[in-house]
Amino acid sequence: MDFISALPISEGCGSIMVVIDRFSKHATFIPTPKDCTAEEAACLFLKHVVKLWGVPQSIVSDRDPRFTRRFWMELFKILGTDLNFSTSFHSQSDGQTEHFNGLLELYLRHYVSAHQRDWAKLLDVAQFSFNLQRSKATGKSPFEIVMGQQPMTPNAIASTYGGKRPAAHKLAREWHEQADITRACLDKAARKMKKWADRRRRHVEFSEGDLVLVKLLPQQFKSLRQVHKGLVRKYEGPFPIIKRVGKVSYQVQLPLRLKIHPVFHVSFLKPYHEDMEDPSRSESKRAPTAVVTAFDKDVECILADRVIRRRGVLNYIEYLVKWKDLPDSEASWERGDTLWQFAEHIQRYKDENATRTPRT
Repeated sequence: MDFISALPISEGCGSIMVVIDRFSKHATFIPTPKDCTAEEAACLFLKHVVKLWGVPQSIVSDRDPRFTRRFWMELFKILGTDLNFSTSFHSQSDGQTEHFNGLLELYLRHYVSAHQRDWAKLLDVAQFSFNLQRSKATGKSPFEIVMGQQPMTPNAIASTYGGKRPAAHKLAREWHEQADITRACLDKAARKMKKWADRRRRHVEFSEGDLVLVKLLPQQFKSLRQVHKGLVRKYEGPFPIIKRVGKVSYQVQLPLRLKIHPVFHVSFLKPYHEDMEDPSRSESKRAPTAVVTAFDKDVECILADRVIRRRGVLNYIEYLVKWKDLPDSEASWERGDTLWQFAEHIQRYKDENATRTPRT
């Protein structure tokens, strides 16, 4: 299960909860409020899924805050459902819903009206069309697996209608046309997505203790207070493999300065090959990842320090820096985590003032 969010408001809803049955591939699309809470998501799940299919044995989802809330986790613990979370920054771990999300978004993008406010009306037809299509994995449609047969569809419409209610004929014809357009869009989207996915696939395996380079993305550092995308290197390392997690993910021993989840999909890893003639070649001379400030002048000495305390922000230390070849009036307060170039000056200042408490 997963959410498609940031949609235009339609009939009071701003996101879609997508639930896919791993066995039958049966899809359920549930319109939800834009700021849907964990409690509301649980009620919608019980109403649209549990009511029809019962309580699932396990649920695979991403690390959406709604799925990691204590309420959500305790509720399904009581119901006896195992909650499995996908690997950070790798949507393929939750591949079934991510695949359907892409198809559904492409369908809605082609078929909604110009003002994009009527997508909620199209979900029922989209879900019906999804579940009519035969899966290459099973050879059958979700309806055939669940019900044992394909349901009746509004495709047998008489070419001429002589009844007294043409509005009924018009509604059935529109539903049939929507279903045809949906199937055409979904088939086109599936071929396009498969083409690009196959181009990027590669088979790589690692063993415990192997040295690897880890691909880091700028969005992995949103939780840090300071980040600059230009200073984030494409690959960091080398780091040793601790263990294999599942079939395609590995736990990597990261340094403490990288405060991110240590489990990565194999697509984010590549083997490290040491240069035997120049072992220092792999050592980076750039700033550590998540550092944003680099000074073009030298520090003469540290004059003072203070602790900054602000509501809603973690406490941090600032140092009063006396710059070389500049007068005392040009001394400035700088955050300690930005002075990575001058760690020896900070350590010298700490040694000289070991018994003094920083002021606030």
